[in-house]
Amino acid sequence: MTKASQQAFRHLFDGRVEEYDPWDAAYRTDGPQYPGTTMCSVFRTFQGWTALSDMARDQGVLHTVPIPGAMAYLLLRPLLADVPGDDMCGVTVSRVFPANSTWHPLLMRGLAGIPDVRAGDSVWWHCDLIHGVAPVTGQQGWGNVMYIPAAPWCPRNKRYAARVRAAFRTGSSPDDFPAEHYERAWAGRFRPEDLNETGRRGLGLDG
Repeated sequence: MTKASQQAFRHLFDGRVEEYDPWDAAYRTDGPQYPGTTMCSVFRTFQGWTALSDMARDQGVLHTVPIPGAMAYLLLRPLLADVPGDDMCGVTVSRVFPANSTWHPLLMRGLAGIPDVRAGDSVWWHCDLIHGVAPVTGQQGWGNVMYIPAAPWCPRNKRYAARVRAAFRTGSSPDDFPAEHYERAWAGRFRPEDLNETGRRGLGLDG
């Protein structure tokens, strides 16, 4: 719905589907996102998931359909003849882009989970990859992960870093997160002077 996204996926809608390359980052590094509660203002070359605890493969670990090119099918699926004209296969503003067995049964056959993980293990995937967390039955304790994407320095990320920098200084919630601001009143809150060189560079505090 934005010009940048239309350009990024231009080959899917101009009749040259075979020329679509999900690894081509052109037009993704500076265009704005469509505003909504599920948006991400950052350009990510990869999404990253690092385990902070040991987790078995049946305890809600990451699942993906490991086919970056499947985005082409997701975007074109609502245009096929079996989809009612007033339906977008469940796509709607401010909701996660759905992939499901109703409209994408062949893709769902490719859904696969990662193996057992130990604290410190990480997995990285293309930012367009269909992914989610599997439901858990018979939960055994708690599992914790940290989401750390790969976000290279580019105009889009430079703009976001400036907004995060301002929020970090006051303990406010940054853009793309609920406006909870719970760190504002924390005693001993992590502050700019506590950052190492890498952290300062990432927030644009140096150079």
